[in-house]
Amino acid sequence: MNSSTDLDPELELHLSEADIDFVNELARHCGQMAISLRDGVTIKEKSGPDDPVTSADEELSRLIVKELSERFPGDLVISEEDKSHPEIVESDRVWLIDPIDGTKNYIKRNGQYSVMIGLLVDKKPVYGFVCEAEYDRLYFGGPGHGAYISREGGKAESLSCSNDLEANDRARLIMGNRDRNKNPWVEQLENVDLIKTGSIGLKIARILEGEADVMVHLSGRLKTWDTAGPAAIALGGNLEVGTLDAPELCFPLPNLVHEEEVIMGRNGCLSWCKTRLVRPDSKETGGS
Repeated sequence: MNSSTDLDPELELHLSEADIDFVNELARHCGQMAISLRDGVTIKEKSGPDDPVTSADEELSRLIVKELSERFPGDLVISEEDKSHPEIVESDRVWLIDPIDGTKNYIKRNGQYSVMIGLLVDKKPVYGFVCEAEYDRLYFGGPGHGAYISREGGKAESLSCSNDLEANDRARLIMGNRDRNKNPWVEQLENVDLIKTGSIGLKIARILEGEADVMVHLSGRLKTWDTAGPAAIALGGNLEVGTLDAPELCFPLPNLVHEEEVIMGRNGCLSWCKTRLVRPDSKETGGS
């Protein structure tokens, strides 16, 4: 599949058009593999009963790590499913992989999972790839490159969000199940319509396609392989990516965990969240 993007010469130093096409095909192939492997999949506990991992997660992880390592031999490649994560020492290019983001949804066969790959350069997201396997949709892009969707392997179509989210607007807010359970007060807020969508990559896709306005994760502890690809695509599509206190999302390598809340959405969403995400019984923001 041709990415059909015009790269700035400086950005092409990070990834050439051929590189982008290569990773696009890899992500899409892995999405197809996830579907074909599901009938015979085995399921294990990882950190506990609420954290399953399947044989498909592990097989896709091995394939993506192998292919990226061979294509980009000087880069560090880290997958969620690595038995142990390699030490990040003076690595300016780091690939972060979640072979199946939304494993519980994958097991439930509800379609709310994706294959996610993201590239960080100097700790900043520069390009991301998200495959929505069940519908054969591939999302990809990065800051300065744009954001794109390819349906069923077809020509890439540009995605962008130009409408600002104003302080008094009613917002369609996407939160994960665990985060909503930890922050039930959000359901009591006015001018908020909660939307349920699985994988973080799919949350960003829904915003870029105009079906939602902002995604938030207030509880902290998101892993960087959950955010690297989606954040790059969000920035490519003119979305804001940050926290309640900062206009940018920090990737704190060698730490692989975001300790702060994570927000991505339409322009103005960071200010909107800071104003609107206030506990009914407190003047403090939801991220406190």
